[in-house]
Amino acid sequence: MSSISPTPDGATAPDPSTVPNGPTADSRLLALQRDFRLTSIEPMSLTRFARVHRAVTSTGEHVVAKVTDTRAEAMARWTRALADAGVTVVSAVAGPLELDGDQWVLYPFIDGESYTGTTEQIRSAGDLLGRLHAAQVPTDGLRAYSHPDTERADVDSDLGTLRDVVTAHLPCEEADAAQAGLTALADRWWEHSWPALRARDAELPRTGVSSDYKASNVVFTPTGPVLVDPDNGGVEPRLLDLAMALVLFHCECPGAPARMMNHEEWEVFARAYGEHVTLTPAERELWSAAVDHMWWEEGTWVLEDNDEQAWADPVQGGYLRSLALWDPSGYRLP
Repeated sequence: MSSISPTPDGATAPDPSTVPNGPTADSRLLALQRDFRLTSIEPMSLTRFARVHRAVTSTGEHVVAKVTDTRAEAMARWTRALADAGVTVVSAVAGPLELDGDQWVLYPFIDGESYTGTTEQIRSAGDLLGRLHAAQVPTDGLRAYSHPDTERADVDSDLGTLRDVVTAHLPCEEADAAQAGLTALADRWWEHSWPALRARDAELPRTGVSSDYKASNVVFTPTGPVLVDPDNGGVEPRLLDLAMALVLFHCECPGAPARMMNHEEWEVFARAYGEHVTLTPAERELWSAAVDHMWWEEGTWVLEDNDEQAWADPVQGGYLRSLALWDPSGYRLP
């Protein structure tokens, strides 16, 4: 990983040709270019799901400028400690810089391959998550996990929204099956899975997690995978982060198969993870509850939040349809 220390000395003035049309976007990118002392910044985001812009520093280093969490200083300390411990995750090389209420940082641009769903990529991604969860590094200042403040009326309201979503995007028979599956999930989560997790919360080991571990946030280099977007990170039960990876791994990843991970892929991922983390008996007993929790809390949010463009996309739309019809029963821990 490269590093920079932007200073006013020798900095190049912003180049207006590198910013997009439109006064708001222009002024924001010009301000980033000025305050981070960048020679250029790409107007188009690397992803339509977030503001992530390639840039070049005054010393010629290739970086990305992106919005980060409000706990940017704690995030920087955590990721630097991970990098020092040999866990391949980007750490901020400049920032945070506040602009229009957002916190921006510079990360090194990691040159490598995007995820295409090969067995080796899946294995190495599971290995990296295991090493991340096993790392013994300070996590002071990171967001602490807390269970949601949800009422049964909220669950019923979400089910109504989900019914509209699947009806709009799935053929009739599949929409009916998705509604039945999601209703069963909601009842199971409310009556059994979430209460079990809350009752045994103290038994679940917590560690620093990215809380958004999916293929689109991992770059595969010749020396191994690198986590390039740790910004949702916090101190959470590692079991929930593992379950979240199962639910979200193929989300928003253009090169991924247009579906959820299948059973064989999950087994490769989970076995590689288990080379670094030995789950406790309580974690193993609560695995299905954790999967339900992440499917309801994160998976259904993805179904509701994605727009028409996402549903029409061959890859993301395929993932969303697979998620809506998902049966998690065969996804076991090795």
